[in-house]
Amino acid sequence: MKRTIVVAAVMAVAGLVGGAAGGGAAQAATTALATKPTAETSAKKKKKKTAAASAVRTASTTTTAAPAVPQLGVQLHAMWEMYWNGQTPNAMFDKHLNALAANKVQIVRVDMGWSASQPTSAAPSATSWHNQRLNTVINRIRAKGMKVFITAHQSPLWARPGTGSNTMQFPTNASSIKPWMTFMAKTYGSRIAGIEVWNEPNLAEFTGVADSNTRVKKFVAVLKAAYAGIKAGNASVPVIFGGPAQTDDVFIKQAYAAGAKGAFNVMAVHPYQGNQTKAPESTDITGKSRMTNLPAVIAAMKANGDGTKPIWWTEFGTSVHSNAGISQIWLHGVATEQISGDYMVRSFKLAAKQYPQVKVGTLYTAYRPAAGISVHQYGYRLLEADGTVKTQLKMLKAMRDSTPSR
Repeated sequence: MKRTIVVAAVMAVAGLVGGAAGGGAAQAATTALATKPTAETSAKKKKKKTAAASAVRTASTTTTAAPAVPQLGVQLHAMWEMYWNGQTPNAMFDKHLNALAANKVQIVRVDMGWSASQPTSAAPSATSWHNQRLNTVINRIRAKGMKVFITAHQSPLWARPGTGSNTMQFPTNASSIKPWMTFMAKTYGSRIAGIEVWNEPNLAEFTGVADSNTRVKKFVAVLKAAYAGIKAGNASVPVIFGGPAQTDDVFIKQAYAAGAKGAFNVMAVHPYQGNQTKAPESTDITGKSRMTNLPAVIAAMKANGDGTKPIWWTEFGTSVHSNAGISQIWLHGVATEQISGDYMVRSFKLAAKQYPQVKVGTLYTAYRPAAGISVHQYGYRLLEADGTVKTQLKMLKAMRDSTPSR
C-alpha cells in the first residue's frame, strides 16, 4: 500500500499519470504550456507540485503501527520467606523489584495463601503479620510504577477439617472462602488490578480432588462464593477465573456447564506448551497442550455469551535446561536463554496478531531458588538471586521498547 501511494504521487508530480492515454495531442499541449507558461498556469502548476510533493513526503513517512501486544506481566513470589527479614523486605526483594521495573514489566502477579492470611476461623485482620506483608508488597510494587494482581489459593485447615496439612486443597464448604474474599477486596481492592480465584484448578495437585468431574464442580462453587465475597468488599475489583494449566477448553466448558457464567470478569489460562521445545505457533497437535488451542477457549466463551470478556494469560513460560535423562515430554525445556526469550516474545506477538482478547501475559517466574525443586522449575527464572537479568527478560524489554501494548 505504501509503495502504491508513493509511486502514484511521484507520477502525479512528473505529469505522467494519464499521459499515455492522452496520446500525442495531449503531450503536445503539455509541451506547449511548458514552453510558454502564463503567470496563472505557472501558479497552478506550482501549487499542484507542492501538493504532490507533500503527498510523497506523507506517504513515505507514514508506517503501519505494529499490533499491540498484551501487557507484560511477571510472577513474583513476593510473600515467600526468601524475600523477608522479619516484616522487612530484604535486599534481594529490592533488587528483583528494581530489575522488573527497569525492564518494563507492567503488572506483577503475587500469590497469596488463604491459609496464612486467615489461619483460624476468626475474622481476618489487616494487622496480622502476613496481611501486613501483602500491604507492603502492594505498595512497593505500585511505587515502581507497576500494577498488581493477586492469586488467591491454599485453604486453611479449619476450612477443610480432617484433610491433612497440605494447603493446596479446596475448602470443604465453598462458602467459607467468602468472608476472606470480602476482606481482601475491601482492604486491598483499590490498589490491585484483580483477584484470581485459585491456581490451576483443573489439576488434582492444586485442589486435592482426584475425580475431574467433582473437581470442576468444587471449583465453580468456590469461584461463585469468591465472586460474591469480592464484590461485597469492593464491587470494582475484577474477578479473574482461576487459570487452568494450559489452554484447557474442556475444563472451561465444564465450568460453564456447572454454572461459572456470571462469576468472573476476566477469563484466564496458563498456556504452557505441553512440549516446550515446540514454538508457540506450533499446530502439530490439537488440544490444550498447545498455545494455538486458544480459539477453542474463545469459542467456549462465545457459546456462553462471554465473547467480549478479556482473557489474561496469568502464568506461562519456557524453561531452560538440558533434557538429558528426562523421559517425560512435558518436563522438557529448551537449550538456551535465547531460544526461551524468542519463544516468549513470539507468544506475545502471536497474541497481537491473532488473539485481541488477550490483554495480559504473565511470565513464570521472576525467581525461585534451586533447592528442593526440579531443574524444570528452576529453569523458568528470569532473574538470578543477585538481581542479574537473564537474556529472556532483556528480550522482553526490547519487545516493549519497540511495540505498543494493550
